[in-house]
Amino acid sequence: MGFPRNRAEKAVAVTGNRGVQIASDWLLSHVNDPKLDDPEPQEFIIYLCPVGEFLVNLLEYWDHTLQLCGWNSAHIYQPHITLCSFFKIPHSRVSVIDQVVARIALELKEWPALGSLGLHLFTQSQNFIGYFVKSPYHEFIEKLMITVQQEFLKAGIEMKPQMKQLHMTLAFQYEASSHDLLMKLAEEIKIPSLTHWQIKVFSRNSELKLAEVRRVIKMYKPQQEDELELVDEDCVYMEPEEHERSPDGWFKGTSWRTGVSGFFPGNFTIKCSQMDTWALHREVSLPNFSPSNVNVNVAERAIESRMLMDIGDYDNLWAASVNGNTADEELYAKVTKKPQKLRPAEPRKLFVVRHAERCDFAFSKSWFEKCFDETGKYFRFNLNCPKTMVQRNNYKDFIRDCPLTVIGREQAKVTGEALREAGESISYIYCSPSLRCVETATELMSAYGSPLKMCVEPCLFEWLGWHKPLLPTFMSYDELERCGFPIDTSYIPLISFDSIPMSESVGDYYRRSYNFTQHVLKKHKAGGGNILIVAHSGSLDACTRQLQGKAVRNPEQFRNIVRGCPYCCVCMAVEDVMNCRWNLVEPSIAQFSHGANKDFKWDTLLTT
Repeated sequence: MGFPRNRAEKAVAVTGNRGVQIASDWLLSHVNDPKLDDPEPQEFIIYLCPVGEFLVNLLEYWDHTLQLCGWNSAHIYQPHITLCSFFKIPHSRVSVIDQVVARIALELKEWPALGSLGLHLFTQSQNFIGYFVKSPYHEFIEKLMITVQQEFLKAGIEMKPQMKQLHMTLAFQYEASSHDLLMKLAEEIKIPSLTHWQIKVFSRNSELKLAEVRRVIKMYKPQQEDELELVDEDCVYMEPEEHERSPDGWFKGTSWRTGVSGFFPGNFTIKCSQMDTWALHREVSLPNFSPSNVNVNVAERAIESRMLMDIGDYDNLWAASVNGNTADEELYAKVTKKPQKLRPAEPRKLFVVRHAERCDFAFSKSWFEKCFDETGKYFRFNLNCPKTMVQRNNYKDFIRDCPLTVIGREQAKVTGEALREAGESISYIYCSPSLRCVETATELMSAYGSPLKMCVEPCLFEWLGWHKPLLPTFMSYDELERCGFPIDTSYIPLISFDSIPMSESVGDYYRRSYNFTQHVLKKHKAGGGNILIVAHSGSLDACTRQLQGKAVRNPEQFRNIVRGCPYCCVCMAVEDVMNCRWNLVEPSIAQFSHGANKDFKWDTLLTT
């Protein structure tokens, strides 16, 4: 194609030797890269990586620990078991990987046919949490990697196998105060009866060794010559010290997409895994996990894993051997022969509803002074104020956790009636701990005619950025129950309200909401049924956007979305089982709108 040989070889190496088009596209995008002719080879690594359902469970743990405990060293990478140290291959020699992978595939025919890869959760350290590989898998992998080392040596390339106990890191180098929570979450990770694994060969730019990698979440057009353009699907890597150097939140970094360096606004990016910028060269599946030994992507694995979960007794399947077929082949035949029997008859629905009209927004923040005297006695100064006020331990808590207005209760009732008349079934109810949400859910479900009790979940509270510097104090389970609210007192929240960092960004709020939504959808998958979430204006987008496979919104976009969410507005997401996603569709009930009714100044009639 006319490119110099050294550049062509480099392009092939850094793009994973995945084809001419990908390599040439990389060269064209790096035309202004000052290091385009740098001969420094890529660093290579070989990992044993989970795929399918187990990977999904591990990534949920990654997101959950990041949300609750902050960044630790495990978040730099994606879930894996390290099989060797980093090593280098000259750009002109990357084709040797194909020979090595072919040898790995040959050796894997002797893989111990005992079912799932043996993993043991290690609990004896205060600075490390992870799985260790049991026998006989550990010994087999160790022997395999010595063979791989010899294969590389034939090509003149030095590679050192992992000599320590094979393990998968779940958390490392974290605050000591986070250990118990991280361990609790690790113990809750579900390891499927059938796990799927692939040996993968990655390469990375050697400059990334100590770099912080940040993913672009908002595009930026340079205004000055020394600024860096930010575009979708790009990452920027920079020195970690940039955080201390920068007086204004602008960092100096290098674009992964172009190799060009410049200054960029840090809040237009978010810290991410280094592996987001690595090149995947080759992968090979472990036998007894992928029946046809065909490499498939994670999305396909996720579908297959969910289908397998409905088959039943894995132990019997592993032990069985009918008509000369292996258990793995029988299992694969059951999945592929009549998949329609494994699909639910009705797709699940997720309803997210904003709370109804609140007192402080209806009457301004001065409503509290008008409604309560210094002893806490309640006065109804407007017909839209509640007829009576619920009893709570400290009446001043109403200042930051206000109730619904009379109109608000009617809004909730009309919404509940509409759901009933539309024939929508509700199997589970989750609610934000704010009083206005609890009251909305109560009125809604009363009008709907449901005896279900609501689960009060702190994860569903709105973005904390709107509450600085003081957070609300919510009613306890005992207070809510004494006031007659139908709450499930046996429900254990996913997180405590105190664990949500006051400094959370809009992106953090989206991930908090999404993590909980994913948790609930997975929790009730086996039983089926529709789910109702009663929360805040931002919840309609925050709980559903990432379910659709979309990126979180930036703060400006988020504020614009919130402005368009009136009281008791409803969004509805429907599960697309075969494509492993949820789609937003037009709600099955009409929306609720009405005109404003301002205060009447009667004394204006006295004017002459």
